[in-house]
Amino acid sequence: MDQKVTINRSLVGWLALAFLTGFVIALVTGPKDSADVWQGICSRVGVVLGALWLALPKDGTLGKWAEVSVLKLVVIVLVIVAVVRAPRKYLPILLAIAAAGRFLRPPDKLRPPRDFA
Repeated sequence: MDQKVTINRSLVGWLALAFLTGFVIALVTGPKDSADVWQGICSRVGVVLGALWLALPKDGTLGKWAEVSVLKLVVIVLVIVAVVRAPRKYLPILLAIAAAGRFLRPPDKLRPPRDFA
């Protein structure tokens, strides 16, 4: 079950641009009551597709994300949901874990100096 997932990066970019253009058109020309829904839809979908377009590698593969296990992905999503739902409770814990991970990691390997001549 080894599948290669390819996403058309240029199509995602064009769709993001189309949704953001729809947002601007609804913002400028639409009446206030009925256009509010379309402004919200187009702006949110456009921003998410734009972020996806920026995150996708140029060669069309998923890159390093293809190597992430389902368990790690579930843990990342649960941590994000927990921090968003109760930031005062979980954000200090998350920052402490990040600081400990930063200071307790193995030291970087020394590289020889580069010659730019």
